[in-house]
Amino acid sequence: MSILDIYLQRNGKKRYDVFKETGISQQTLASVNKKKVSSYSVKTIQAIAKTVQKSEGEVLNELLRLEKENATFEAYNYDDLLVAFDNKELYIFIRGEFKTEIETLAQSQLSETETLGIELGSDGTANILAEGFNQLAKLFSQKENEENEQDERKKIEKIESKMRMYKMKKNSKGELLLYLRQLDY
Repeated sequence: MSILDIYLQRNGKKRYDVFKETGISQQTLASVNKKKVSSYSVKTIQAIAKTVQKSEGEVLNELLRLEKENATFEAYNYDDLLVAFDNKELYIFIRGEFKTEIETLAQSQLSETETLGIELGSDGTANILAEGFNQLAKLFSQKENEENEQDERKKIEKIESKMRMYKMKKNSKGELLLYLRQLDY
């Protein structure tokens, strides 16, 4: 779990903001993100505190509270979701208006039963062929004209690719929960 990313997200910041504000390297922040809060250095806590404009003690207490409650990453847009995928988050909540977009993307994917039938019927070779077709489609779709459309399309393609590793459920509040398929095994 990436406590640092979750904490920064809840404070309207990203690791890049900490780097830009304090000069602490992004590599340091990336490695800290994978560790327990108790192993964060004083320098790291100070950098986070400066970025979110809170005291070091307050930041440390909030980080420890997040770690204790086993906080779940929340995605409100494509960038948040890509961060969660890059961190290989076990659980990701999709909230807000973004939920509708992800539901639409998910409808274009095969159901679990359909996927299982194809995998069993093809002895696993269907997955290899499907990935090949996806990569081929990516090559042809990169011929778009406008840069914004290309950036947005690249994000969507990356999300579609990464979403195959996750299952989706709706909770009682209507929020979407993505969780790694590996957790079912």
